[in-house]
Formats: sequence, structure tokens, C-alpha cells
Amino acid sequence: MKHTIQQLRQDRGESRSDLATALSVTLQQVTDWEMGKAEPTISRLRTLTEHFGVRDDQIELEPGHPPTIGNRLADLL
Repeated sequence: MKHTIQQLRQDRGESRSDLATALSVTLQQVTDWEMGKAEPTISRLRTLTEHFGVRDDQIELEPGHPPTIGNRLADLL
């Protein structure tokens, strides 16, 4: 099952501010990720998966396009 960052955050009962603090990012970055205005970097994506206890292919940034770390790395090469 795929989840958005917002769904995962809400399931844990965290505010955007809580998540920003836990990941050492700004509140604006979390807001932008959830609103689809920006995507987390590969290192932040790894941190997100560790924080939420999910695999990278379970986080969906855009409908139908799960951002697996392998796919993100392949895009860079």
C-alpha cells in the first residue's frame, strides 16, 4: 500500500512542525512536500522512510509515481 507523506504523518499523530523538527528541515519544506510543490532529496527520502518505518516504494509523492530510491538514483545517472 502506498501512502503520502501527509497520510503517514497524520497516522502518527504528528503535526507538520513535529515532522520538520524530527527530520531537521523547515516547516516550509514539509508543507511543500505535502502540497506537491517540491520533493524531498534522496537523503531526506531515506530519512522519511526510517522515520515512518516504511519502504521507499511505499511513499508516494505524485499519484502513480512512487519515488523509489533506486529509480531516483537512476534518474540522476
